[in-house]
Amino acid sequence: MTLKPIFRSLLILSLLILPTLSQAKIIEDKAKVAKVSDFFMSQVLSGEVIAAFSLISAYLGVDASSFEERGKKAELSLNQLNTTLGKPLSFALLEQQAVGEHFFKITYLLKYESAALIWELNYYQPQQGWKLVDINFNTDINSLFK
Repeated sequence: MTLKPIFRSLLILSLLILPTLSQAKIIEDKAKVAKVSDFFMSQVLSGEVIAAFSLISAYLGVDASSFEERGKKAELSLNQLNTTLGKPLSFALLEQQAVGEHFFKITYLLKYESAALIWELNYYQPQQGWKLVDINFNTDINSLFK
């Protein structure tokens, strides 16, 4: 069977591109998810927000371009906060939550002298291995009280 050159080119192109769309590295277990998340937070604490988002994006299970934009917005927001509140003092692990072996959320507190931010990193395990699906932060301290 012979393929026309255009179809052959499309087939080859598909075989080259499709693997890169699913190139997200997986994290084998929850202990390693916690280590990756801790490292992310240590970079945020040191002011390396873009680097933090860039490094953790290796584990993305979602669209990279919107995630990159979120990183830029986070950096801008944290720079504004640092101007009014000073640099963050530390971060603390608040909790780890799982929904079976499907979802895993790690919640941190980024502490300033007179305020705090809640950071949530959400992971999903489609089969074997965890992928990052969302990072967000907010100031809703009341949501911590159950």
